[in-house]
Amino acid sequence: MKVIRSTSPVLLFLSFVLLFALAPVSSASAAGLADGQYSAQYVVWKADSDSTSTANTYFEKPAKLVVKDGKIKAQVTLNNSSWITSFKTLDQGVYKDAKVISTNTAANKRTVEFNVNSLTEVLPAKVSVTVPVIGYTGNYDIRLKFDAASVQ
Repeated sequence: MKVIRSTSPVLLFLSFVLLFALAPVSSASAAGLADGQYSAQYVVWKADSDSTSTANTYFEKPAKLVVKDGKIKAQVTLNNSSWITSFKTLDQGVYKDAKVISTNTAANKRTVEFNVNSLTEVLPAKVSVTVPVIGYTGNYDIRLKFDAASVQ
């Protein structure tokens, strides 16, 4: 007896649905965010583990999210900003300097802005720290983890 196998249209349809359901959220519209401003909690993780980095204490919470034309930008305020000489995030495969939005020299804070491709994926970043009074300089890989459920 000869068995004839054919691919069912329903099976093909379900395969495509599953493919798109498993694709990462890569835009504000996919995350359900209309153009506007939001806030979101986040944590700064170590480069090699899902544990909180010492750098976490230098990042104020929550982050401000600015959504425009389906793109998400995060704005975060850095404490002791004179020590943080460089802050870069991974954007389309390249580490890019975060844009400085504002600086408060008296409070030693600055607010920076950077692209966020997905609120559900960890965002790699690099930070350079210099503390002149103790002669310390260091470069660190860190990761930002946004809490998509906290967006409001």
